[in-house]
Amino acid sequence: MKTPRDFLVDYLKNQEIQSIRSSERNLNRLAVALNRGWLGLSKGDYKGSISESYRGIDLLKGPGGETTHTIAKKQGEPIDLPIELEMPKIIIDYGLWSYHSEFEKFSLLKQTVLSLETIRCMLWDRNLIIASSPPEVSEFVASKKFFGTVLKNKYEGTAVLLDPSAEDAIKKFEPDCAYIIGGIVDKSNRMRTRELGYSVPRVSLKLKNKSSNVSDRINHIVEAICRNLTGETLSDSIRQSRS
Repeated sequence: MKTPRDFLVDYLKNQEIQSIRSSERNLNRLAVALNRGWLGLSKGDYKGSISESYRGIDLLKGPGGETTHTIAKKQGEPIDLPIELEMPKIIIDYGLWSYHSEFEKFSLLKQTVLSLETIRCMLWDRNLIIASSPPEVSEFVASKKFFGTVLKNKYEGTAVLLDPSAEDAIKKFEPDCAYIIGGIVDKSNRMRTRELGYSVPRVSLKLKNKSSNVSDRINHIVEAICRNLTGETLSDSIRQSRS
Protein backbone atom coordinates (compact mmCIF):
# COMPACT_ATOMS: atom_id res chain seq x y z
CA MET A 1 0.00 0.00 0.00
CA LYS A 2 1.39 3.39 -1.03
CA THR A 3 1.56 5.88 1.86
CA PRO A 4 2.38 9.62 1.93
CA ARG A 5 6.07 8.94 2.49
CA ASP A 6 6.13 7.01 -0.79
CA PHE A 7 4.87 10.09 -2.62
CA LEU A 8 7.57 12.13 -0.88
CA VAL A 9 10.31 9.65 -1.73
CA ASP A 10 9.20 9.64 -5.38
CA TYR A 11 9.39 13.45 -5.40
CA LEU A 12 12.83 13.57 -3.75
CA LYS A 13 14.27 10.97 -6.11
CA ASN A 14 12.91 12.89 -9.08
CA GLN A 15 14.77 15.94 -7.72
CA GLU A 16 17.90 13.81 -7.21
CA ILE A 17 17.74 14.38 -3.44
CA GLN A 18 19.07 11.46 -1.40
CA SER A 19 18.69 12.87 2.10
CA ILE A 20 16.80 15.60 3.92
CA ARG A 21 16.94 17.20 7.36
CA SER A 22 13.75 17.85 9.30
CA SER A 23 12.50 18.00 12.87
CA GLU A 24 9.38 16.04 11.89
CA ARG A 25 9.05 12.64 13.55
CA ASN A 26 9.37 10.61 10.36
CA LEU A 27 9.20 10.81 6.57
CA ASN A 28 5.43 10.27 6.56
CA ARG A 29 4.78 13.24 8.83
CA LEU A 30 7.18 15.27 6.72
CA ALA A 31 5.23 14.32 3.59
CA VAL A 32 1.99 15.52 5.20
CA ALA A 33 3.58 18.82 6.30
CA LEU A 34 5.00 19.49 2.83
CA ASN A 35 1.73 18.60 1.13
CA ARG A 36 -0.20 21.03 3.34
CA GLY A 37 2.35 23.83 2.93
CA TRP A 38 3.22 23.83 6.62
CA LEU A 39 6.86 23.37 5.60
CA GLY A 40 8.96 24.07 2.52
CA LEU A 41 12.41 23.08 1.28
CA SER A 42 15.67 25.04 1.40
CA LYS A 43 19.17 24.29 0.09
CA GLY A 44 22.42 24.54 2.05
CA ASP A 45 24.81 22.40 4.06
CA TYR A 46 23.24 20.70 7.05
CA LYS A 47 24.31 17.93 9.41
CA GLY A 48 22.46 15.44 11.56
CA SER A 49 22.01 11.80 12.40
CA ILE A 50 20.02 9.39 10.26
CA SER A 51 16.73 8.70 12.03
CA GLU A 52 15.02 6.89 9.16
CA SER A 53 16.08 5.31 5.87
CA TYR A 54 13.40 4.34 3.36
CA ARG A 55 13.77 3.37 -0.27
CA GLY A 56 17.16 5.04 -0.51
CA ILE A 57 16.15 8.30 1.20
CA ASP A 58 17.63 9.27 4.58
CA LEU A 59 15.91 11.52 7.11
CA LEU A 60 18.39 13.46 9.28
CA LYS A 61 17.59 14.89 12.71
CA GLY A 62 19.41 16.33 15.70
CA PRO A 63 23.20 16.46 16.06
CA GLY A 64 25.38 14.16 14.00
CA GLY A 65 28.02 13.82 11.34
CA GLU A 66 25.86 12.97 8.33
CA THR A 67 25.59 15.74 5.73
CA THR A 68 22.65 16.75 3.54
CA HIS A 69 22.03 19.71 1.27
CA THR A 70 18.26 19.90 1.78
CA ILE A 71 16.24 20.93 4.81
CA ALA A 72 12.51 21.18 5.44
CA LYS A 73 11.47 24.23 7.46
CA LYS A 74 8.69 26.79 7.83
CA GLN A 75 10.59 29.44 5.87
CA GLY A 76 11.39 27.01 3.04
CA GLU A 77 10.14 27.12 -0.54
CA PRO A 78 6.72 25.43 -0.86
CA ILE A 79 6.62 22.42 -3.16
CA ASP A 80 3.87 20.71 -5.13
CA LEU A 81 3.53 17.29 -3.51
CA PRO A 82 0.24 15.63 -4.48
CA ILE A 83 -0.81 12.70 -2.28
CA GLU A 84 -3.46 10.36 -3.66
CA LEU A 85 -4.65 8.27 -0.75
CA GLU A 86 -8.39 8.39 -0.04
CA MET A 87 -8.78 4.83 1.24
CA PRO A 88 -8.83 3.15 3.71
CA LYS A 89 -11.11 5.06 6.06
CA ILE A 90 -10.98 4.90 9.84
CA ILE A 91 -14.16 6.38 11.30
CA ILE A 92 -14.24 7.43 14.95
CA ASP A 93 -17.90 7.80 15.89
CA TYR A 94 -18.80 10.01 18.87
CA GLY A 95 -22.46 9.03 19.00
CA LEU A 96 -22.13 8.00 22.67
CA TRP A 97 -20.53 11.31 23.69
CA SER A 98 -23.44 12.33 25.92
CA TYR A 99 -23.07 9.17 28.01
CA HIS A 100 -19.59 10.14 29.19
CA SER A 101 -18.60 11.98 32.32
CA GLU A 102 -16.49 15.11 31.96
CA PHE A 103 -13.40 13.10 32.85
CA GLU A 104 -14.21 10.50 30.20
CA LYS A 105 -14.77 13.24 27.62
CA PHE A 106 -11.36 14.70 28.46
CA SER A 107 -9.82 11.24 28.10
CA LEU A 108 -11.54 10.71 24.76
CA LEU A 109 -10.27 14.05 23.42
CA LYS A 110 -6.76 13.05 24.46
CA GLN A 111 -7.16 9.76 22.63
CA THR A 112 -8.43 11.68 19.60
CA VAL A 113 -5.33 13.86 19.33
CA LEU A 114 -3.10 10.79 19.79
CA SER A 115 -5.07 9.10 16.99
CA LEU A 116 -4.43 12.10 14.76
CA GLU A 117 -0.72 11.94 15.56
CA THR A 118 -0.72 8.24 14.64
CA ILE A 119 -2.57 8.85 11.38
CA ARG A 120 -0.03 11.49 10.35
CA CYS A 121 2.88 9.19 11.17
CA MET A 122 1.55 6.30 9.06
CA LEU A 123 -1.22 7.51 6.72
CA TRP A 124 -2.77 11.01 6.69
CA ASP A 125 -5.82 13.01 7.72
CA ARG A 126 -7.84 12.02 4.62
CA ASN A 127 -7.94 8.47 6.01
CA LEU A 128 -9.63 9.59 9.23
CA ILE A 129 -13.29 10.57 9.60
CA ILE A 130 -14.82 12.12 12.70
CA ALA A 131 -18.50 11.07 12.74
CA SER A 132 -21.48 12.06 14.94
CA SER A 133 -19.24 14.90 16.05
CA PRO A 134 -20.45 17.17 18.87
CA PRO A 135 -19.34 20.83 18.70
CA GLU A 136 -16.61 20.27 21.32
CA VAL A 137 -14.94 17.60 19.19
CA SER A 138 -15.32 19.55 15.93
CA GLU A 139 -13.68 22.60 17.49
CA PHE A 140 -10.96 20.48 19.07
CA VAL A 141 -9.83 18.73 15.87
CA ALA A 142 -9.98 22.04 13.96
CA SER A 143 -7.51 23.48 16.48
CA LYS A 144 -5.13 20.62 15.54
CA LYS A 145 -5.29 21.58 11.83
CA PHE A 146 -7.26 18.44 11.03
CA PHE A 147 -8.09 18.42 7.31
CA GLY A 148 -10.00 15.15 7.14
CA THR A 149 -13.78 14.84 7.16
CA VAL A 150 -15.93 15.86 10.13
CA LEU A 151 -19.57 14.71 10.07
CA LYS A 152 -22.37 15.94 12.32
CA ASN A 153 -24.20 12.67 11.71
CA LYS A 154 -23.28 9.03 11.25
CA TYR A 155 -21.06 7.78 8.44
CA GLU A 156 -23.30 6.58 5.61
CA GLY A 157 -20.88 4.69 3.37
CA THR A 158 -20.09 1.00 3.22
CA ALA A 159 -18.15 0.03 6.33
CA VAL A 160 -17.41 -2.56 8.99
CA LEU A 161 -17.98 -1.84 12.68
CA LEU A 162 -15.38 -3.00 15.19
CA ASP A 163 -17.49 -4.52 17.97
CA PRO A 164 -15.77 -6.40 20.82
CA SER A 165 -18.88 -8.56 21.28
CA ALA A 166 -18.99 -9.73 17.64
CA GLU A 167 -18.37 -13.44 17.12
CA ASP A 168 -16.40 -13.06 13.89
CA ALA A 169 -12.86 -11.81 14.39
CA ILE A 170 -11.09 -9.76 11.77
CA LYS A 171 -8.05 -11.45 10.26
CA LYS A 172 -6.59 -8.49 8.35
CA PHE A 173 -7.45 -4.86 7.67
CA GLU A 174 -7.90 -4.15 3.97
CA PRO A 175 -6.72 -0.93 2.26
CA ASP A 176 -9.96 -0.47 0.31
CA CYS A 177 -12.32 -0.71 3.29
CA ALA A 178 -13.78 1.59 5.95
CA TYR A 179 -13.73 0.70 9.63
CA ILE A 180 -15.89 2.27 12.35
CA ILE A 181 -14.67 2.61 15.93
CA GLY A 182 -17.13 3.50 18.67
CA GLY A 183 -16.30 6.66 20.59
CA ILE A 184 -16.05 4.95 23.95
CA VAL A 185 -13.60 5.03 26.82
CA ASP A 186 -13.93 2.35 29.45
CA LYS A 187 -14.67 -1.35 29.36
CA SER A 188 -18.09 -1.04 30.96
CA ASN A 189 -19.35 1.27 28.22
CA ARG A 190 -17.44 -0.57 25.52
CA MET A 191 -20.19 -3.19 25.14
CA ARG A 192 -22.62 -0.44 24.10
CA THR A 193 -21.06 -0.22 20.64
CA ARG A 194 -24.31 -1.50 19.14
CA GLU A 195 -26.07 1.65 20.35
CA LEU A 196 -24.21 3.65 17.73
CA GLY A 197 -27.00 2.51 15.41
CA TYR A 198 -25.07 1.19 12.42
CA SER A 199 -26.63 -1.56 10.29
CA VAL A 200 -23.32 -2.84 8.96
CA PRO A 201 -21.26 -6.02 9.35
CA ARG A 202 -19.58 -6.32 12.74
CA VAL A 203 -16.26 -7.89 13.56
CA SER A 204 -14.19 -8.08 16.72
CA LEU A 205 -10.50 -7.36 17.12
CA LYS A 206 -8.83 -10.15 19.06
CA LEU A 207 -5.41 -11.19 20.28
CA LYS A 208 -4.99 -14.86 21.23
CA ASN A 209 -8.71 -15.31 20.49
CA LYS A 210 -9.77 -12.78 23.15
CA SER A 211 -11.11 -9.24 22.74
CA SER A 212 -10.04 -8.56 26.31
CA ASN A 213 -6.40 -8.80 25.17
CA VAL A 214 -6.92 -5.75 22.93
CA SER A 215 -6.71 -2.24 24.34
CA ASP A 216 -10.01 -0.34 24.37
CA ARG A 217 -8.33 3.03 23.85
CA ILE A 218 -9.23 4.66 20.55
CA ASN A 219 -5.66 5.66 19.71
CA HIS A 220 -4.37 2.14 20.34
CA ILE A 221 -7.00 0.68 18.00
CA VAL A 222 -6.20 3.29 15.33
CA GLU A 223 -2.51 2.48 15.63
CA ALA A 224 -3.13 -1.26 15.36
CA ILE A 225 -5.16 -0.69 12.19
CA CYS A 226 -2.48 1.54 10.67
CA ARG A 227 0.33 -0.86 11.52
CA ASN A 228 -1.51 -3.78 9.96
CA LEU A 229 -2.35 -1.78 6.85
CA THR A 230 1.30 -0.81 6.40
CA GLY A 231 2.69 -4.32 6.59
CA GLU A 232 2.83 -5.66 10.15
CA THR A 233 0.98 -8.81 11.15
CA LEU A 234 -2.25 -8.22 13.01
CA SER A 235 -0.96 -9.75 16.24
CA ASP A 236 2.24 -7.68 16.13
CA SER A 237 0.19 -4.58 15.29
CA ILE A 238 -1.96 -5.03 18.38
CA ARG A 239 1.03 -5.67 20.62
CA GLN A 240 3.07 -2.74 19.28
CA SER A 241 0.14 -0.36 19.59
CA ARG A 242 0.23 -0.84 23.37
CA SER A 243 3.97 -0.43 23.81
